[in-house]
Amino acid sequence: MLAAVRNWITGSSQKTLNNIRKQLHRVEKQVELLMRMDDAELLREGELLRQRVRLGKAPTNAALTAFALVKEAVRRESGIRLHPEQLIGGWAMLQGHVAEMRTGEGKTVVSLLPLYWFGLQGEGVHMITVNRYLAERDCEQARNVLGRLGMTVALNHSELNPEEKKQAYLQDITYGTWSEFGFDYLRDRLVYDPDRQVQRPLACAVIDEIDSVLIDEARTPILIAGKTKGAPDLYYICDKFVRGLKEDRDYEIDRETMQVMFTEAGIRKVESTFMVDNLFHLDNTTVYHYLLQSLRAHKLMQHDRDYLVSEGKVNIIDAFTGRMMKGREFSDGLHQAIEVKEGLSLSAETRANASITVQKFFGLYRRLLGMTGTIETDQEELARIYGLEVLSVPTHRPVQRVDAPDLVFVSKEAKYRGLQTAVQELHARGTPVLVGTTSVQQSYEVAERLQAAGIPCQVLNARTEREEADIIGRAGQRGAVTIATNMAGRGADIRLGAGVEELGGLHVIGLERHESRRIDLQLRGRSGRQGSPGRSQFFVSLEDELFQRFAEEEAERWIRQWAWGEEGVLHKPLNSFVEHVQRRAERHMFDIRSLVYRFDCVIHRQREWYYTYRSELLESSKASELLKDCLQYWLDEQTAAYCPQHQLYEEWDVRRLQQELALGAELKLNEMLELDDVQRLVRNRWSEALACLESEWLDAQWKERWRVDCLMTMDRYWQDHMEQLQYLKQAIHFRAIEKRDPVDAFEEEAIHLLNELKDRVSRRIGSMLSEEVKTFTLQPSFPSDQAASIYAASF
Repeated sequence: MLAAVRNWITGSSQKTLNNIRKQLHRVEKQVELLMRMDDAELLREGELLRQRVRLGKAPTNAALTAFALVKEAVRRESGIRLHPEQLIGGWAMLQGHVAEMRTGEGKTVVSLLPLYWFGLQGEGVHMITVNRYLAERDCEQARNVLGRLGMTVALNHSELNPEEKKQAYLQDITYGTWSEFGFDYLRDRLVYDPDRQVQRPLACAVIDEIDSVLIDEARTPILIAGKTKGAPDLYYICDKFVRGLKEDRDYEIDRETMQVMFTEAGIRKVESTFMVDNLFHLDNTTVYHYLLQSLRAHKLMQHDRDYLVSEGKVNIIDAFTGRMMKGREFSDGLHQAIEVKEGLSLSAETRANASITVQKFFGLYRRLLGMTGTIETDQEELARIYGLEVLSVPTHRPVQRVDAPDLVFVSKEAKYRGLQTAVQELHARGTPVLVGTTSVQQSYEVAERLQAAGIPCQVLNARTEREEADIIGRAGQRGAVTIATNMAGRGADIRLGAGVEELGGLHVIGLERHESRRIDLQLRGRSGRQGSPGRSQFFVSLEDELFQRFAEEEAERWIRQWAWGEEGVLHKPLNSFVEHVQRRAERHMFDIRSLVYRFDCVIHRQREWYYTYRSELLESSKASELLKDCLQYWLDEQTAAYCPQHQLYEEWDVRRLQQELALGAELKLNEMLELDDVQRLVRNRWSEALACLESEWLDAQWKERWRVDCLMTMDRYWQDHMEQLQYLKQAIHFRAIEKRDPVDAFEEEAIHLLNELKDRVSRRIGSMLSEEVKTFTLQPSFPSDQAASIYAASF
């Protein structure tokens, strides 16, 4: 069955490639005509195409003309002639596919093809990169090439002020990192003046290393945080409490998901110690949250792996690059829990002012496309979440790299000894070696072993992306030994030095299988660039983390059966076991991301409501209506409090109602009135007062001040609401004990919290406005009936 599906996919892809080749055949003829033009004529051709596209008068082959123009502009700027496979990659993206192109196939220049075409539409195209160095480098190339065709290109980065950012977004093409585009989107939803918003509507995004952005980064939301005063005593209390807990008795660690959870005995201990009846009741989410973060800090977060302590501060370690992430903190109080664990002074807790997940942010673009070196193994996820299809583009030259079967060792120590022997032999011949590790800690451990054996090596630990690119660029020189973690998105190809091809090219050794085959393929792909020779092989031990997390008992059985000594073996059943465990890990991580996505769908629906509501308030024309709605809510609620529907007229507190709402004794009530009648009388009375207030403040100052006050109030309550949702999400997993889908249970509770949020916002804004109305307008004598008639209908 699976073979039939693969054959069908392969056949479909081949048919798509054949159709693309037929269409692109006409590009070369147009290029021949363009080559006869001088630069000014080429620019005029570009401007003419722009006008036709924006007027909707472009011919049916306009996209082919665009490709021809870009190809010629690239040739004039750099002397490079785009080969047919690069045009295929560009056309695949034009049709909405994700173009899978091997490392070294020239993806960066390929991106200029769809960028130019969609830039012609005039709506703005965002070119997304994984780091700022790549954004700067690629932006300069695009500006030089596409500038020849009249295209404007800008770079968006964090040092720009709002006006500079607005100008960058007004250009045809804007380069930047995925996070900076996301931060700008969130910042635009925090402004109090619409003129401070910088982005245009999100039209089109082209993503380089799309797998790194949409899959690897998808576990971490884009977050704008502010400092808030936490509960320091509770951190210390929880820290002391979790230190006395025992694994399996009081808590469990899920090695596959790297999560911790309290056992039933642990929950009873918490409830007894903290004197709460139900730990998972909404009223106790704060206590549960602090306890869970303290437990995570002690049992999951490791010093020198996840964070470093430097100058009395906790610094996050980037697991892929090994660099300390200056200025970044773990969110939701985890950072403070680690500080207490390490005996450091407690910093102010960060609180999310605005956040959005990677999946939902890129889902806001009307058009999404991208490219990468390896994505085919995760195409199901791209299709399900983003609606994107993958097209694997053939290499320009046949791949000459030899991918050897895994060499399996019984233990990590045996594997390291085998690595040392292999690297010594290769280094002695002059063959360059790239050793791929799964963590920074492992990189340094390997480097120490090799250096102790007299083998000079370079660990990829540069402080900047530019320095990293330089190190990677030298990794193909004769005798070079380079050690690095994840190689995706590094922004540089490994070019072979003189005489290296004769030695067999770059030799890649992976020290562990990753949770995804895609990352392994990225490492292999560093060798054999553009048809060069090369070799790759993974050295795997049955003590590796992959097996300890996802197949501990099976790995132990293999170890007990081991009969081949300490040497690595090429054993087909063992290799099949390794692949099986890796696929199990892939499915598990996919399930986790899918669950995270389902939870975020619930949150995102509320986020969309809030941002729409807030956006409407930014428009001055909508401010008055919101104020009246909130005032009406407050008046109705106050009236119902003093004149309850279920009580008789004699039981109503009419005197307090008149005092609290400044109605005056002339507002007569009687036993014939229902609550609805009273509420209507109160609204009409207050509509007169509100009319007077607005008639005295006819200039924009009053509305502007109240718009800002309302927005600040709404934002504060919204931040409280989002915090509650995060706490709720942590506790809701225990609904699985009740055999309920945790996402369904979460949505039910989240809707309840949202309704409470709406009530709190209306109540607070209505109360604020009522105070001003009473202060300035509710006097013993009321003004003319004309003012009342103006606003009575609005209530």
